[in-house]
Amino acid sequence: MMNSLEIANRIYSMERRLDSLYNQLEDSFSSPRYIRTAQNLRNLQARQLSILNGLIAELEEEQPPPPVNRYYAQHILQPGETLRVLALEYDTTVSQIRRLNPGLPDEPQAGQLVNLPIEIPRPPENSIRYVVKPGDTLFQIARRFGTDVSTLVRLNSIADPDIIFPGRILIIPNPV
Repeated sequence: MMNSLEIANRIYSMERRLDSLYNQLEDSFSSPRYIRTAQNLRNLQARQLSILNGLIAELEEEQPPPPVNRYYAQHILQPGETLRVLALEYDTTVSQIRRLNPGLPDEPQAGQLVNLPIEIPRPPENSIRYVVKPGDTLFQIARRFGTDVSTLVRLNSIADPDIIFPGRILIIPNPV
């Protein structure tokens, strides 16, 4: 069962997806009367999003701190990425990301290191960290570092080996 914060984040995500439909609705009208109605709907939605943002911020403050002595996947924000984009990429919520990153600014900048709510096993001794670049695949990375895809998937708790995002920091075993 979802908690209040998860429900509020889910509603927020759904409302954000509706934003483009409201724009399309307004653009589809030629009558000023209907255009005003569509604009009123967009204004109401903007108010609702603002209220939801306030609620989410309050609920986030009540979240317990993350467990200590656990290891989490990390990501370096890329130009144009936001916490919402990151949450969508990694199938999580902004509030879960914020919980693992106390003190993270409201609008983090490219280059910011972000802990992801993806628990990984303790990295092996002498492992190296590799930042995924655009165009990288797990197969290419595994070959480059003398390991295999299944090891990378296991060490990094990767849900789908066919999907990796630029900026993700991968733990790679260092061949001795």
